Amino acid sequence: MSIYQSLISGAIVLSFSTPVFAVGTEATPQTVAPAPLGVMVAQNSRTVLSDSDLRRINHYSTQTLEALQALDASTFSDSAVATLRQRVQRLVDAGQRSGMDLIQTADYFEAYLTTNNDGPLPGALLDADGRFNARSLFTATMLFLENNEAQPVDVAAVEEADLAAIGSIAQRVTPQAPVEQTMQLSVTVLSDTTPALPVIAADAPANVRAILERVQLKGDQWMITVEPGDSLGQFANALYGDTLFFQRIYQVNLDKISTPNSITVGQEL
Repeated sequence: MSIYQSLISGAIVLSFSTPVFAVGTEATPQTVAPAPLGVMVAQNSRTVLSDSDLRRINHYSTQTLEALQALDASTFSDSAVATLRQRVQRLVDAGQRSGMDLIQTADYFEAYLTTNNDGPLPGALLDADGRFNARSLFTATMLFLENNEAQPVDVAAVEEADLAAIGSIAQRVTPQAPVEQTMQLSVTVLSDTTPALPVIAADAPANVRAILERVQLKGDQWMITVEPGDSLGQFANALYGDTLFFQRIYQVNLDKISTPNSITVGQEL
């Protein structure tokens, strides 16, 4: 029986580094033999998922997987990346409604992939071991959406306030005759700024530090030579904190690479 079938048929506990959640209709999880695909089954649970929880989370997991597959097959347009971010957000929201935090939802999605994905994932999003890291993607996505959330603006209210302020000033200010004024311009010459290498934070993870230490400065550009196991997503994560920013690197290297999924050892990007 596959792990996905187990999720539907009974109550089990999935655990990755630690037991994180149980799924099923029964209040007390059953003890199940070790599951395949690197998912360890344990007895203790923290969150019990009902059948409705499962259906909802699996639905959004399917949508997120479809967005990943579309990204791999697309020309890596901004709209494809935006769709993936939206799907991840909806999946994380569904996990929260079921009592799971972001990390638990990401781990669930990785388990979902092992039995529901039969094709390659975007190479740009794989780590040095060729694995897809859902935790990194989910965390960066939610941080991006939080920092870039559009603030609603009531245009009519703003215009009304501006007109009221202008009218108030016009009513209490007596027009005066124009007075000749002389204006002197001053020009400040800014000194040339010297491009700098990326700053490596003291608490930077080892994988991020390893990449940033390889970055070289040539003219006003950061350059890095591709080594075995590298991907554009790893470079983007180290430089920008978001693997989906691999597009930035891809766009400035169109003369060297035809797809962000495939970079060649020895290339200087």
